[in-house]
Amino acid sequence: MAETVVFAILTAWIWVALGVMVVGCAWRAMSWARAPEHLRWDLYPVAHEPGRAHGGSHLEHKDWWTRPRRKSHLGEISFMALEILLLKGVWENNRKIWWGSLPFHWGLYALVLTTLGVFLAATGLVPGPWPTVLAVAGTLGGSATAAGALILLMLRSTDPRLRPCTAPVDRLNLTLLILVGGLSAAVAAGPGGMQTVTMAVAQIARLDPPRVSALIGLQMATAALFLLYLPFTRMVHFFAKYFTYHKVRWDDREVLPGSSLERRLRASLDFGVTWSAEHVRTGETWLEVATTLPKESAKNGD
Repeated sequence: MAETVVFAILTAWIWVALGVMVVGCAWRAMSWARAPEHLRWDLYPVAHEPGRAHGGSHLEHKDWWTRPRRKSHLGEISFMALEILLLKGVWENNRKIWWGSLPFHWGLYALVLTTLGVFLAATGLVPGPWPTVLAVAGTLGGSATAAGALILLMLRSTDPRLRPCTAPVDRLNLTLLILVGGLSAAVAAGPGGMQTVTMAVAQIARLDPPRVSALIGLQMATAALFLLYLPFTRMVHFFAKYFTYHKVRWDDREVLPGSSLERRLRASLDFGVTWSAEHVRTGETWLEVATTLPKESAKNGD
């Protein structure tokens, strides 16, 4: 009886975690989509600009408004592929972290693909040696995730340049991912592990509590905890980057008089500034900051 209750709780926990993850990620995406317009600083390179080796904007052309507007989707795709698959930005800006970040991300990619494969296998649509493929992918993915997260945790704990910008929640995130990766690898490498997981997922989909080993149950419960926790962390950058790249960094739309974009920008310029620097004064609006020279510059006639 007690065992039946435990498996019923595990089934409910997994469904709750999935629901919170979907709703939480959707809520965060919608909140960013409805956010005020950014103030459109010139941030180059612009990946969708065709034929520009330095990636500048079409707005740099003389009489740009007389030229036909063209975009290179291939440029955006190639840029994103290098970022997603090879972590190009990390390699160029912090190579020490790259050695842990690359296996960590590749391991997560493999675990996501393994999870999708398990769902397909649970439907019975995928015949043949699928459990063997899932076992290999899950073992490699889980091991790479755990190893990469461990390297990053050690770097954040020992590197004097990383310690000041490492919060306790960063260590918690990496520790949880070490557990998820390690448990996933142990389950996938075990005899008959992926077949058991596939049958268990099929049962959970039918709201039929599965009977699994303690190891598989712990892996499922820990993975569900990660999914439930995910929308409330910075790890949602896997879809947040759409907004930072497409809606901020590469947003070079023309501001036409009377357009919706112009109205949104005017509203953003009315926001107050709550921090100060030599060129930015607290208590003023962004419009005042953008149209008034700092005092020192004004004295020097700059």
